[in-house]
Amino acid sequence: MKCILYLPYRLEAQGWGARMLRPRKMAEAFRENGYEVMMISGVSSERRIMIREVRKRIRDGEKFDFLYAESNTEPTLLTDPGHLPTHPFLDYGFFRFVKGHGIPLGLFYSDLFWKYEGYGAGLPAWKRTAALACYRYDLRQYEKLLDRFFVPDKETFSRVLGSPRLAEICRELPPGADHPDLSARRAPGDPNRPLTIFYVGGLGGNYQIEELLRAVGTVEGTRLILCCRQAEWEKEKDKLEPLLCDRIRVVHKSSGELEPLYAEADLGSLMFRRGSYMDMAKPFKTYEYLAHELPVLATEGTAAGRFTEENGTGWAVAYNAETLAETLREILRNPAQIAEKRRHCAEAKTRNLWTCRAETAAEELKAAR
Repeated sequence: MKCILYLPYRLEAQGWGARMLRPRKMAEAFRENGYEVMMISGVSSERRIMIREVRKRIRDGEKFDFLYAESNTEPTLLTDPGHLPTHPFLDYGFFRFVKGHGIPLGLFYSDLFWKYEGYGAGLPAWKRTAALACYRYDLRQYEKLLDRFFVPDKETFSRVLGSPRLAEICRELPPGADHPDLSARRAPGDPNRPLTIFYVGGLGGNYQIEELLRAVGTVEGTRLILCCRQAEWEKEKDKLEPLLCDRIRVVHKSSGELEPLYAEADLGSLMFRRGSYMDMAKPFKTYEYLAHELPVLATEGTAAGRFTEENGTGWAVAYNAETLAETLREILRNPAQIAEKRRHCAEAKTRNLWTCRAETAAEELKAAR
């Protein structure tokens, strides 16, 4: 079995963040599921060379079961350094070639932030207009060429896009989770230790976490480990530092240094102020918390909150300090809930491994032949 994994940008071997981690995990999962993976990625000049090779192989009779692609956060035409369409017909020309040879195409589209008010606020008007035109061009090509349109949250994407064709082929994929070593994690509900919440991720923009800090500050017996990039902390410090207390620890660790922090934690946090972006997007840490069988506090009404409620993997709570504080007090009064939620996490993880995500994508694309 063979497949093509297509990215309109360069995949850094050591890069982190969802845009880098998710395709690497998918490539590994496809291979684990028995597929030989032909990777096409890089800037457009690099992709052109790879495309030329794959075109020849297909013309010579080599068979591929499907093409799975992931979009960039930028429009496909503008992904090169300089953000100019240096090879405007390259990507979709190749998609048309692949489709013409009977190979089903699917693409994962991670978010629709450009659809909402506020996009491009710091850009000159002409750049914003050009970028929006390129995003819309992507959608028109998807309507024509894709067999499956994979998204984090089908309901929201179908409603916001307003495209009957994309709604018809829209599918959700399992989030994707690993199998980390959990032997060092603390026992749940230890009365001799504070209830420890772990937040790892971005700050600012869509990642507003002030109510989480306020709630922890008011509930004795809790503590928070806040892990973020140094640069983001410096940018948000003036706003967040007044909300800190001696039970909130700020650390700056990268992905390879997080295991001891996961082992300390009782709960993960996906508590963000609600907005159009969070209502449709599942932050990448949703997957990592699940992999560590870590119950989460998630904002009610967001995509992460809906996933939490549907799978029983934590608590979906309104984003305000008072409600969140009461939830924390209830957990402290009844810590056995944590063990129960962990069991639900373990069960959900078996349905949401990276291999499950890759297999679902493969099955959907084969069914679309």
